[in-house]
Amino acid sequence: MAKREREIILALRRAALLRGLPTPILARIAKSATIINALRGDHLYGAGDASRGLYVVISGRIIVSVSISAGVSKVTEIVGAGGNLGLAAAVLGVPHAETAGAVTDSQLLLIAREALFTAEAPELALRLLSALGRRVCELVADIKAYSLHSGRERVADYLLQLAALNGASVTALTLPAKKSIIASRLNLTPEYFSRMLHELTSTSAIVVNGRQITIIDPHGLRKAYA
Repeated sequence: MAKREREIILALRRAALLRGLPTPILARIAKSATIINALRGDHLYGAGDASRGLYVVISGRIIVSVSISAGVSKVTEIVGAGGNLGLAAAVLGVPHAETAGAVTDSQLLLIAREALFTAEAPELALRLLSALGRRVCELVADIKAYSLHSGRERVADYLLQLAALNGASVTALTLPAKKSIIASRLNLTPEYFSRMLHELTSTSAIVVNGRQITIIDPHGLRKAYA
């Protein structure tokens, strides 16, 4: 097995969607994968572009957004290492409905659509369907939050979700992107997002230092969301 192929298989093993698949299946996928090095600000695809396949993020961070009016876009997803994007277009064989670009220097794998569909890998097909289902549920949850939850609740819930990766009572976390991007993800203006962080700081639930946030009082933060 060539060194490049081994490196790609290792990267595929770290992808949440593909983790645990048998090595022969990963090796077959690796043969169709292309490594993409994207600099900060690079464009991966736009709405209406034909799908080239499934993108898996090895390192860095990608934002996915949709245009809601001339010159105005809404961030729908922030994808970090181990995540994937372009799944729906790849599976359905339709053009992308959104735009994707790198917000940090990033490395990705582009897996050709044909490699995702093989009779020898029914488990992979089930994973693709499951991932699509989860994404639909996430989008429904987003719509519900935008419709029923206040901006303060959305910010508090978002911080709690980030903190869920760390069970410590005092949790230090880093926002995965600029505050303006996080605000768009939560369907808020940057000014409103900053104001909500200030309000949560005034309750002593959190401490904010740029993009570094420390949750001092998780219970207090949950009360802000309740």
